[in-house]
Amino acid sequence: MTSDWGNAVVVDPRLVSGLEDSNTRLRRARFVLRAAVGFLAFSCALSASIAYYKATRLAQVTRQMHENRKAAERASAALATLAKSHDNILAATQQAPSVGTKSWGRRFTVTMYLPRSEKYGKFNTGFTSTLWKADPKTRIVAVDPKLIPYGSWVWIEDLGWYQAQDCGSAIKGFRLDLLTATEREAAEFGRQDRFAIVVPPTA
Repeated sequence: MTSDWGNAVVVDPRLVSGLEDSNTRLRRARFVLRAAVGFLAFSCALSASIAYYKATRLAQVTRQMHENRKAAERASAALATLAKSHDNILAATQQAPSVGTKSWGRRFTVTMYLPRSEKYGKFNTGFTSTLWKADPKTRIVAVDPKLIPYGSWVWIEDLGWYQAQDCGSAIKGFRLDLLTATEREAAEFGRQDRFAIVVPPTA
């Protein structure tokens, strides 16, 4: 068997080894580059998602703020209307007659007193002037009977309804004295200016 070695090229084995090493490094570099490109693509996608979430959330917050502002404006308008109505009612009731067969209202000085208390006179026996038992649970108010007839219902601002079933030597004119249970409650209440509506028993 014969071989033609006339065109043979002699290659140094060290060169072949160097080429193999270079090829290995290039493959590793390609892997690293692919990983870097993948990470970059993932980062871009994540950034886009975050940006989209932020934009969506911002739109939701903006819409909620707009709705809250509209609700606040409606509430303010309602409160303004209510205040105006209250002022109109107050002005009208203050011009009503002082005594009569129909309901009327105005501002009173309001205090509180206790059943069976010597502070309110030696004749404070635990019964009202109309012989009702002086029980705070029955919501009794002492009035000037020349102004407010006994048996009248009296609505007092922020306190509700009371019935005129008592009087007192110091309760004259536009004064109201509410029966209460404790000295502490009476002292803490003190003297207050309240709007009241009187509904006579014949109304």
